[in-house]
Amino acid sequence: MPRKKPMKNKDTNQIIIVGAHHDSVSVSSGASDNASGTSIVLELARVLENAPSDTEIRFITFGAEENGLLGSKHYAQSLTKDEINRTVAMFNMDMVGSKNAGEFAMFTYDGKPNTVTTLGNSAGTRLYDAIPYNQIGRSDHQPFTEVGIPAAVFTYAPLEPEYHTAKDTIELISKEKLLKTAQVLGAAVYQAARPDTPAQERSNVAPVPVEAEYDEGLHL
Repeated sequence: MPRKKPMKNKDTNQIIIVGAHHDSVSVSSGASDNASGTSIVLELARVLENAPSDTEIRFITFGAEENGLLGSKHYAQSLTKDEINRTVAMFNMDMVGSKNAGEFAMFTYDGKPNTVTTLGNSAGTRLYDAIPYNQIGRSDHQPFTEVGIPAAVFTYAPLEPEYHTAKDTIELISKEKLLKTAQVLGAAVYQAARPDTPAQERSNVAPVPVEAEYDEGLHL
């Protein structure tokens, strides 16, 4: 079930979604795919619960991603036209913890930059380094793009060799990667949700936006 953050300031009438899938494939314990993403959704919900905000933040974990994005498709398609119009960003996290994966990266379903990639790269540049992006679906950002909501998936690329195998265990989880992901995503979300930020428009995403660069060589 979605967890809605209580409003503590004047409401901008805008929505941000932070999500990840909580299922895995039958042969795997799913430590990286995707307990790592789910854990950060829960941690960001805990951290941001009492942060001053004028924006509704929905923290959601989806089921049946491995069966064809069924949970996120159902949720995205159940949104009203008004909710879609008011949702300015969907941040998705998938496989964000493996020691054996590559570098921090973002992917959009249509291969185009959007509010999420700009907010993500702005936060990444402030805290660590720039975050490149490329094009891919196959995760829970896709259904939100399909209904017209700016969305991107955050992950580490290329993927770890343990992907979808019985070797995807907690022993191979990097605390440093989890921390980096949580810090960058937390900063990106709060950039848009904090009360002193002007109302976020899809074409004007941050006071000091840093556009992400498309990386042709980036792949999973």
